[in-house]
Amino acid sequence: MHYAFFEPQLLKQLSAKLSQQKNKPGLYLVATPIGNIFDISLRALQILNDVDIIFAEDTRNSRILLNVYNIQKPLIACHEFNEADDTVVSKIKADKKYALISDAGTPGISDPGYRLVNWCIEHDINVTPIPGACAFITGLSASGMPTDSFTFYGFIPPKENARLEFFNSIKSRKEVSIFLESPKRIIAFLNDAITILGNRKCCACRELTKLHETFHRGTISKLIDFFNKNEPIGEFVIILNGNNQNEQITDEEIESHLRELIKTHSIKDAVKIISDTYDLSKKDVYKKALEIK
Repeated sequence: MHYAFFEPQLLKQLSAKLSQQKNKPGLYLVATPIGNIFDISLRALQILNDVDIIFAEDTRNSRILLNVYNIQKPLIACHEFNEADDTVVSKIKADKKYALISDAGTPGISDPGYRLVNWCIEHDINVTPIPGACAFITGLSASGMPTDSFTFYGFIPPKENARLEFFNSIKSRKEVSIFLESPKRIIAFLNDAITILGNRKCCACRELTKLHETFHRGTISKLIDFFNKNEPIGEFVIILNGNNQNEQITDEEIESHLRELIKTHSIKDAVKIISDTYDLSKKDVYKKALEIK
């Protein structure tokens, strides 16, 4: 299967128009699919067909994508360890055209690209973004969380103490927070999040745009309970609601949060976390904790 598969009459006309487009020399940042291989723009395909060299995070992965669309161009590996050294930049000439692609999504967004882009800017090499798929935007759009204000943090520190410290640093922030996390660490991530941030609304997305695309929506405690019973599979985009002291919390949610905390904390510490997070009476929370215990 290759690009010709996508050429009924309309696409043939669009392809003809794109082939006449004159692309200036420089570096093109080309977004590629995050899962579904059809999620790529016609402009991206035209650029990839037109450039002299394609810089790729992993040439083996990129060759699979390019073969689907019958694109035969020289591929040079460009990853976080070589993107700003002579292995890559020595290949760049002012009168040539280059594309940078990552394994999935938009180059430079939790992927290599920043250093190469900066080098090109410093050396007056034109940089042009070719927009397309982005995993965290895709997840946010269908999460049910507010989309007017958010912060993307990517992967946060994997060690527990550093992760707890990080959550403490964002505890008071009102906007939605978005993270990437591996299946091996998602339960530890959620446990630390509920300890510091409270039992907020949460959405964990996996396999975005693929056959088994899944959205787990609810509270953090609900997701902890689910993943304790079902092995996490695939890399996750995690969207957490911001700090909202006025957000209503039900008795059922308080009880669920307490049950999770009591598994790893003393009753005293669990009560303090709940009462501080939701501005509740320590006496009332303590009474409920004793009933659970």
